[in-house]
Amino acid sequence: MRKIWTFLIIGMLVIGISSVSASIIPKSETMRSRFLSPVIEKADPAIEKADPVIEKADNRMATENLNGGNFSGMFAMKNESGYIILGSLEGTYNKSSNHSGTFDGIWDMTDDNTSGTMNGWFWGSFLIGQIAQDSGESNWFVGLYRVNTTSNEFGIVTLIFSSPNIVRYAAGTYQ
Repeated sequence: MRKIWTFLIIGMLVIGISSVSASIIPKSETMRSRFLSPVIEKADPAIEKADPVIEKADNRMATENLNGGNFSGMFAMKNESGYIILGSLEGTYNKSSNHSGTFDGIWDMTDDNTSGTMNGWFWGSFLIGQIAQDSGESNWFVGLYRVNTTSNEFGIVTLIFSSPNIVRYAAGTYQ
């Protein structure tokens, strides 16, 4: 029975990876002007503290630094005219080795009516995790990510297993 469950889980991951990889992972270099500019503009601490989304996130963040670093960014959906920013995300990550680790964070929609938490694991350029709304609803996701170590930027594309399944893009910076 254990072999059957293992086969089913691996099969779902392979199908999920191929579905997500059909989407292009956003490159932070090409998205800088369209997508990352709100993140880069918030680099000034005075601007960050003036932002109610950041203040709300600061109040809810339970952990400061999990032996790795912090990340922050924006998430979006994509249509024929480009990326439509849906909200912000931030959190911490913990690297257990050069290629694997965990992450934990929070997200807020820009319309300020929905927020929640996220957590998961990453291996190489693959990630898997769970995203939960403050209302209690939660969904699993799989994704692929790319890191630019020169500029400390990342780009992610994920497939969220909900009804219907949705693809989301994220980009941001890490320390």
